Amino acid sequence: MDEGGNRMTMPEPISRRSFLSRSAVAGGAVLLGAGSATGLAACSSSSSSTAGTKAQSGTAGINHGTPKRGGTAIIGNDADIDGFYPPSNHWDNNGFLYANCIYDPLMAVAADGSIQPYLCKSMTPNADYTVWTMTLRPGIQFHDGSALDATVVKNNYDALQASLLTGLALKFLKNVTVVDSMTVNFNLNEPYVPLPAGLATQVGYMVSQSMIDAEKGGNSNPTPVGTGPFVYSSWLPNNHFTAVRNPHYWRSGYPYLDQITFRPIPDHSQRVATLQSGGVDLIVSTDPVTITQFQGQSSYQVVDSLSDTLGEPDMSFIMLNCLAAPMDDLRIRQALAKGINYPAFAKLFDSGLNLATTGLFPPGSKYFSQTGYPTYDPAAAKALVKAYTAEKGTPTFDLATVTDARLTRVTQVLQSMWQAIGCKVNLQAIEQAQLISNTIVGNYQAVTYEQFAAPDPSINYVWWSTTTVAPVGKIALNFARNSDPQIEAALVTGRSSSNPSDVIAAYQKVNERLAVDLPYLWLGRTSWSAVADSRIQNFAGTILPGGKPGKGFDNGSFFSTQIWMEG
Repeated sequence: MDEGGNRMTMPEPISRRSFLSRSAVAGGAVLLGAGSATGLAACSSSSSSTAGTKAQSGTAGINHGTPKRGGTAIIGNDADIDGFYPPSNHWDNNGFLYANCIYDPLMAVAADGSIQPYLCKSMTPNADYTVWTMTLRPGIQFHDGSALDATVVKNNYDALQASLLTGLALKFLKNVTVVDSMTVNFNLNEPYVPLPAGLATQVGYMVSQSMIDAEKGGNSNPTPVGTGPFVYSSWLPNNHFTAVRNPHYWRSGYPYLDQITFRPIPDHSQRVATLQSGGVDLIVSTDPVTITQFQGQSSYQVVDSLSDTLGEPDMSFIMLNCLAAPMDDLRIRQALAKGINYPAFAKLFDSGLNLATTGLFPPGSKYFSQTGYPTYDPAAAKALVKAYTAEKGTPTFDLATVTDARLTRVTQVLQSMWQAIGCKVNLQAIEQAQLISNTIVGNYQAVTYEQFAAPDPSINYVWWSTTTVAPVGKIALNFARNSDPQIEAALVTGRSSSNPSDVIAAYQKVNERLAVDLPYLWLGRTSWSAVADSRIQNFAGTILPGGKPGKGFDNGSFFSTQIWMEG
């Protein structure tokens, strides 16, 4: 693909972001995931708008009027992150919100689902997709005045490959080599058709050489230095992150704001109250009630992701550790699936916004198929638990979630349902960063999670592959530690083929096998929304450097480059 949006032959696009997905969330967490995230083909608009009011001269979150310069935007988000260094920190939607201020990605997702150049001018493959050549845009500088060139891009990937975390996600990458000062080759160990989509995720955000050197020198959390529209100012973990306008930003005229601040507010109700009291200008939420609460209110704009069909949506589920007792016994995973009264659960928690979920892809997606996922059957669930108990004793496990009142209620309802079929369930509530760390090393039995939003399902390879499983206590990107050779074979086909029908069949197979293995108990599509007061403009109105509209609100994250404030 080039500056004009011309594309090489690639599988039809789909959804969004995270190389390791925008995606690993315990209530939110990602690696390279969405992010982030987050080419491929599209079948709907970039975001769903259920706005109460429309921004002046536009639709909710998208303004076509004359922007005003200056002002500070304060964003209430759902959690903090553990750092800003892509090779070692765990980014979820919050990580991408922060990253989109101080960094820029090499590639980005457009509103039509295609993957477009951002820091680079073009990216083209060889005939068998084993070498991709990238040409960078000239004249871009990091905040410390150093140049974005081929050498620093190569050094970024050397650091990413050397990391125990991101190195697992880049096993397909042999190396990155410098062709000339503005050109690099991505040399791969195998054909990888959707590589550009991967560079719209955590591993596509470029940091300065000074930041790489600081980390090598022993600073495990170096001060972020990027090329982005805002410059790092301050970060007080679990309190605020603030960045100020970059006066030398390479995209002329941007950003409009003088300053942007993010305030982590884990509790949904408190976040809503803070918006209503004027303590923040915009909130990001996964609580469906937030959408219905603000619909029709003239003082607010509401944007959500529920009708977005660009690829794979963000999913909410219970993740089970397939290598930890009692989840290492398929009978217990089957019993837990059959023991959830999904209609009752949806009535309690989804405000009627979500349909029953039986897999990764919603009806209407080209990847959708009937998976055979278990239905509510408490008698069968009790029989499975009884058989297990006779052999191994009462199945007892911890169900963990983040410190959020809504998710606490979710786990309480599940605890009641599962204890009714004969299990003993202990509830835990811990900080999100710790929960994510626990899943990476397998220190859990069952946990609430949000994950898998991606512009192409191939981006989620690392979460499902047999090659990324590790014993409990070791770092693994297959967090559920489910090892299925049939899934692996389908994944290989899905990311190496340029034939759309083969790719569709491959991911339908993955979806169907997950319904057999049951590492994930689906609770529904994640109800991402952004609600803003009438002063904040264009938070979902991204325009990419090549001129195409970007995917404005993307499963909980957005670019801050073009936000501006009224009054």
